Amino acid sequence: MKRHFLTYVLCASYLSNGLGLGFEKRQSTVDNSGQYILPVGSPDFYNGQSDASVTFDQHSLLLDGKRVMFFSGEFHPFRLPAPELWKDVLQKFKAAGFNGVSVYWHWGLTAPNAKEVRFTQHNDLKKFYETAKEVGVLVVVRPGPYVNAETAGGGIPGWVTNIAGRARTNATDYREAWLPYIEGFARETAPYQYPDGPVIAIQSENEYATTAQQHIPGLDEHMQDIIDTLRKNGITKVPTIHNDRGPSGQYAMKGPGKVDLYGWDGYPLGFDCDKPTQWNELSTQADTSHQRWNPAEPLALFEWQGGSFSYWSGPGYDDCFQLINEQFANVYYKNNYAAGASLQNLYMTYGGTNWGNMHTHTIYSSYDYGAAIREDRTLSPKLDELKLQSYFLHASPDYLTVGRIGNGTVGAGTAYSDSVDIYTTHLHSPTHGTNFYIVRQVTNQKTTNTDFKLRVNTTEFGELTVPRNGSITLAGRESKILVSDYVFGASSLVYSTAEIMTWATFDDVDNIIVYALKGQYVELLVSAKSISQLSRTGSNSVTAKVDGKSVLISGTTSGLSIISFGKTRVFVADKKSASAFWSPKIANEGRHTQYDVAPDVPSVLIRGPYLVRGVSAHGSTLAITGDINGTTTLDIFAPSKYHSVTWNGENVRVKKSELGSLQGVVEFPRELGAVHVPSMAEVQWSCADSLPELALDFDDSGWVLANKTSTKRPQQPFEGKNVLYSSEYGFHAGQWVWRGHFKGSAQGVELAIQGGFSFGYTAFLNGHFLGSGEGTSHSQDGVDILRPTFNFTQDILRDDDNVITVIHDSTGMNQDYNLNDEFKTPRGIRGYRLLSQTSNDFTEWRLSGNFGGENAPDSVRGPYNEGGWWYERVGAHLPGFDASTWNQSCSPLQGMSTAGVTVYRTVFDLDLPRGSDIPLAFDFALDTGHPHRVLVYANGWQFGRQVD
Repeated sequence: MKRHFLTYVLCASYLSNGLGLGFEKRQSTVDNSGQYILPVGSPDFYNGQSDASVTFDQHSLLLDGKRVMFFSGEFHPFRLPAPELWKDVLQKFKAAGFNGVSVYWHWGLTAPNAKEVRFTQHNDLKKFYETAKEVGVLVVVRPGPYVNAETAGGGIPGWVTNIAGRARTNATDYREAWLPYIEGFARETAPYQYPDGPVIAIQSENEYATTAQQHIPGLDEHMQDIIDTLRKNGITKVPTIHNDRGPSGQYAMKGPGKVDLYGWDGYPLGFDCDKPTQWNELSTQADTSHQRWNPAEPLALFEWQGGSFSYWSGPGYDDCFQLINEQFANVYYKNNYAAGASLQNLYMTYGGTNWGNMHTHTIYSSYDYGAAIREDRTLSPKLDELKLQSYFLHASPDYLTVGRIGNGTVGAGTAYSDSVDIYTTHLHSPTHGTNFYIVRQVTNQKTTNTDFKLRVNTTEFGELTVPRNGSITLAGRESKILVSDYVFGASSLVYSTAEIMTWATFDDVDNIIVYALKGQYVELLVSAKSISQLSRTGSNSVTAKVDGKSVLISGTTSGLSIISFGKTRVFVADKKSASAFWSPKIANEGRHTQYDVAPDVPSVLIRGPYLVRGVSAHGSTLAITGDINGTTTLDIFAPSKYHSVTWNGENVRVKKSELGSLQGVVEFPRELGAVHVPSMAEVQWSCADSLPELALDFDDSGWVLANKTSTKRPQQPFEGKNVLYSSEYGFHAGQWVWRGHFKGSAQGVELAIQGGFSFGYTAFLNGHFLGSGEGTSHSQDGVDILRPTFNFTQDILRDDDNVITVIHDSTGMNQDYNLNDEFKTPRGIRGYRLLSQTSNDFTEWRLSGNFGGENAPDSVRGPYNEGGWWYERVGAHLPGFDASTWNQSCSPLQGMSTAGVTVYRTVFDLDLPRGSDIPLAFDFALDTGHPHRVLVYANGWQFGRQVD
């Protein structure tokens, strides 16, 4: 049983009643098979070594000389700040066929001030590398120093806003800022370079632009400086990469800043989740760009759209998921394969949460991203689609040596099909003569089915038009990868109008899984050494017959049908049934390496569970680990030497099924059905005023004196003698309280308050409410600065000290995507003027921010977690705080009746069964009829925020 502390903070910002064409020829070698292989980087890259483990040629990445389809997903460990859960996410990646993960690292999180760089807690690089190594997932690491990523400053720390030099250039003071971080990062990473660890590449900068693009001096030199720093500090075994903003050739060519392996990103549907059914047309330029910029390297898409972020006031992440759903994955990613992509990283595959004030000002706490693994770590239908694709690509090494034969439609003179509505790309591998046909609709605007026949090449029969009977069907937004002359074990598909999921050979029997959408007609011609003993089990929706020296399988897909003959077994499934299969590798089988380098075919097929995390063998027993979300029937197809099964250490009674599987039932634990989660409406709350600064006798003499009269940043104050930017005084995140003192008479005050999109403020004079407001945000436009004027009434003025109190809720730092020092955009009071007939002015301004500022003591949760509210400064959001003197008869359900800030706190117990993984969320029914701002802390972590 664990005790949880919830701090629910209602910040009522208003009066409220409640809640160049070119190519660099490099040194090259030729291996024994005649394959042209390019070493990484310049001739001295390996310091004289000739046994590099990470190489590549024009087709693919090679690890230890073996071709690898790098199927990767983006995951930011700092968005899941519980290192014990990193393994969970990476195991889900691995189970779904991702053999790679790409990770940004956040300079601002690791360097809270100019004197510290700490790779600890959820910034623990070594722990992440060790976890990836244990799971067997390769890593591309992207440390920046600028990463963008919709994070505060794009990863640049808040304290860097105070230097004069332009960020992301070779300015001396900017170099002095990032150098300790990159040096430390390289030293931490160096021991984990492949093959000693999982790191296979490291990125310099991010989506960077050259001088020719930006007309800014020093960019190429800055890029080269980062690369040199990485190399000097131990990154000598793996290539450097660049993630270009688009296929513009930045740092692909010879010159300063050139990386070893060039690639680019792409977001073909952008970030408009307001229109989740609206698709743009596909581009066919990826291969053209590849051949223009880096034809001797593989086509690498280091950051391809895997979802979309939602803005303040946006539609939310369910709509983002609908926009970038499994249909998008089906059509757009297969278009990448049609271009020959062999390194593909999907951003995001697990998005997570923007804990604390870590996000940039355009977005909010959730970074679910509409990703394949949702924010609560549950699996989505999109992951099923990705699993089908990755399994196929890993089991099809011939894809990694293909060349394009042709593409187009009937009207384009390349009549691969008999329909003008079908666009076909034909790829051919010389290794086994395999043909890949990627078929899709000509236009994404067509959402109805298209029936067609396809012309395919075969070695045995020449050109064939398939299927013989019926048609291939493409659903409106669907794409297929169809094959001919596809070898699996000792068997082969002469052709198939069904897609392939994967294949494996058990006891000399070749097993292959093919699929199509339920009800679609499929036809396969299968060639094998023997076609004796033809039989069918399972669904009767398909039939099989001997056709010369082959077997013809045809019918409509429904459930699972298994056709067996000789030493061949064909699983024909509808798509949903196929996605119920997992194809793990037996961990202690010698033929599989730590990272399952190709050929990457399964050693066991398992159908049924919610998730299969891994399989190991102990004599005749298969020990399976995984998750279920209900009572589940397991069907295990494996070599006959295995007779018994355990599931998470417990024996499973199995028997031979009619399908030929080892079949058993795993019962859903009864105790999970009786889990009790406390109702937040029923727990005991206590509350306190969190704005003591409004008291007339409040003493702010211990606060920071905001007395600067100039700033080095390009964004200068509008008016007022003092610079009232929070970062100038060491406070970079969250909320601030400003107090401006003046003596004598005044008629009012003009303020310019800046806090990012959807920020909020409230102003008081001598404790009396003056007014409040908030910025706006929707899509990529918004208001991040307000200029209110408040007139005073004489009854609230005092004879001696008058105090303007401004509470200010920032929504995060700007990023610096365009290299224009936008990240330095201030948070605070951008300008001020006291309205006085006697030219009276403020005598001083003081500021309260997060406890400790840049030297905050909480190194666990990091520098973005807290702001400057009273309850944060005294630690009322932390476990163990004594709230016994607070009001015990209040609740956030009662709300507030005056402008101000109230903190609510409760303690409750959770008693969840050991071994369970139960996603939990706080669900508050907020009073949307009255404006408010809410922060939620759980066990000291800023869990989320709500703005209305």
